[in-house]
Amino acid sequence: MTIPTPVATAMSIGMGVREALRAAFDRSIGVGADIPLKAERIKPRWLEQVLGLPEGSITAIEVLDEHSGTAARARIAVRSTADIPEHLFLKLPPANYLQHVMMNVFGMGIKETIAYRALGDEPPVRVPRCYAAKVSGFRKRSLLVLEDLSEVARFRTVLDSISDTEAEALVDAFADLHAAFWGTDRFGTDLAPLAERTTASIQLANLIRRRFLEKINGHAAELVPAEMQAQCRIFYQRAPEIDAFWASVPQTLMHGDPHLGNLYFTDAGPGFLDWQIATAGPGIRDVAYSLTASMEPELLRKVERGLVDRYTARLEAAGIDVDAERMWTLYRAATTEFYLNAVCTAEASDRMQPLEVSAVGVQRAVAAVAAHDGFGLLTELIDARKN
Repeated sequence: MTIPTPVATAMSIGMGVREALRAAFDRSIGVGADIPLKAERIKPRWLEQVLGLPEGSITAIEVLDEHSGTAARARIAVRSTADIPEHLFLKLPPANYLQHVMMNVFGMGIKETIAYRALGDEPPVRVPRCYAAKVSGFRKRSLLVLEDLSEVARFRTVLDSISDTEAEALVDAFADLHAAFWGTDRFGTDLAPLAERTTASIQLANLIRRRFLEKINGHAAELVPAEMQAQCRIFYQRAPEIDAFWASVPQTLMHGDPHLGNLYFTDAGPGFLDWQIATAGPGIRDVAYSLTASMEPELLRKVERGLVDRYTARLEAAGIDVDAERMWTLYRAATTEFYLNAVCTAEASDRMQPLEVSAVGVQRAVAAVAAHDGFGLLTELIDARKN
C-alpha cells in the first residue's frame, strides 16, 4: 500500500494554495492581462491582433451565447472585411473561482492549447478548426478561437447512446489519432507538458481520489456493489504502480476524456472537442473510456471485442506492430478509467454534472468493470509487472 509522504502531501497542498492565490490575484487585478476573462470584454482591435489581421478589418463583435463550466465558452458574431467566418467559438478561463483554480492546478487550459497546436492544420481526426491558441504568462490564462460548429454538427450527452455503426467510426478515428502520434519523440519537446506530471500534482490528484473513493456515499452510491467500492480504492492505494504500468505500454497522444459530451457528429463521422485532459498514454484507454461512456452496456457487450479488433487492425494497417490479444487485455483493464471519472463526478454531486447524467455514467462504468473484472485484472497486471 502506497501512502503519500508528508513532504509530498505538503507539496501538493502548497501547489493548490499557490494556484488559488494566483487565480484570486488574476480575477481581482485585471490591469495588464492580455487575455480577457469574459467574452463581452473582447474588443475588435484585440481580436484582430490575436488573429493576425490588419487594424480596422473587424468592425463589430456581438456575443451570441456564453456559459461556463471547466472553461468559459462563447459564440460570437464578427462583422469583418477579412476572410474569416461570421461566427466564431471561444474558450476562455472559467467563470467559477474554484474551477479556475482547478484549471490552473492541472494546467487544463495550457494542455488544450498544446493539443490544438499539435493537431495542426491537417489533423488526423475531426476537430473544430483552430484560428488561435494563446496562453498568457504568470496568470496562466488561455484562449482558443475555434470554428463554430453549431450549424453543422450534432451534439449529445452521456444520457444518449451511440449505435454499433457509430462505434465503428469512433474506433477508426481513435486509431487514426493514435497512429499519428504513436511513440513520437515529441513528448520530449513541444508535447512535453502533456507527458510530464509533477510530484505535487500527482499527490494532489491522489488526495482527491481518496476523498471521493474511500467512502462512496453520493447519490449514485447504491449503483456500485460493495465489493467494487472496496476494489476501487486501488486508485489511491497503489497509484504509483498503476501509473508505472500504463507508462510501460507504448505511448501516444490521448484525448483523455472522450465521453459523449466531448464528441460531435457529422455525416462524415465523429469529431473531438475539449482537449483539456490531453495527455501522453496508451491509446486503448481512450477506446475503453469512450465506448464504456457512450454505449448502452447490453449492446457494448455484444460488439466490444470486435471493436477492439477493428482498432487493432487499423493500427496495423498504419504500420504499427500490435498484438490483438494483448490489446484486448489492456482494454478490459482500462474499463476502470471511466469508472474513476464517473464515480468521482457523481460523488461531487451536481457541481460537475447534472445528477441524472452522472448516474448514467456510473451505471455504465459499473457494468463494464463487472463484465471484465476490471479491478481484478488491473491488480494482476500491476502485480505481474512488479514481480
